[in-house]
Amino acid sequence: LDSLLQETICDMRIMLRGSVLAYDWFKSGEGQGLLAHLTHPATGLRRMYGCMEYPGIPPSIECIEYKLFMLGEAGAGKSAVTAWLAGLPTWNKQAGESPGLRVTTIYWPAKIGKTIILFKLNVWDCGDGAVKKYGHLFPACKEGALGVLPVFSCTDRNSWQDLPDLLQRYIQPTDTITPIVVGNRHTTDMDSAVVTAQEMAEFEKSRGIPVVTVRNQTNTGGPPSIPEVAPALNTICEQLYIASNRSTHSVNV
Repeated sequence: LDSLLQETICDMRIMLRGSVLAYDWFKSGEGQGLLAHLTHPATGLRRMYGCMEYPGIPPSIECIEYKLFMLGEAGAGKSAVTAWLAGLPTWNKQAGESPGLRVTTIYWPAKIGKTIILFKLNVWDCGDGAVKKYGHLFPACKEGALGVLPVFSCTDRNSWQDLPDLLQRYIQPTDTITPIVVGNRHTTDMDSAVVTAQEMAEFEKSRGIPVVTVRNQTNTGGPPSIPEVAPALNTICEQLYIASNRSTHSVNV
């Protein structure tokens, strides 16, 4: 019965992906109007906000706040993924491992049904060395978090194969934490890909955990455009919204 229930939960999670949030809404006039509030008029880049700052969005629009944290071995690219999601122009200029803990606030507007929602994502990123040195850091990242972004490198086969073990070590089946896996350094060149799209699709189907990808840093030095980052942010926001509106849910790790 338990295994049947787990399969049902997995199927529900896959079916719900893309069925709750309007993924192309950001392209509409309404969506572009809201995104204009979140971008700098001179550069066209998304604005960065501190934890106490709030964008100039009409107060009638509901803001939903979620905490999530990055998970991955040293060198997987957790900080680069965080910067990419935030739209930072220096996202691919990360040098070495993060020395401590950093919290990045990301705002993303979306439409669910007829309701426009502004999602506020507080992303906690802590270097692997700091986690091992200071025992209180990982519990602090995990406390109160609704989501986790396990990161693997699409250019490192070992990081992909270690992903199930990474999930089992840090996320318990009883945790009310929703995982969304991130494949960093992704390329569409099938000859150089060490982790294929088919493998990622099979992972999604078998475990009921969505996988989003971040392009290879060497493709271009520019920051991600809104259309490029939208699928990842839409998936993250949708999965967290579903989880927050479910009374109980399990993680198939």
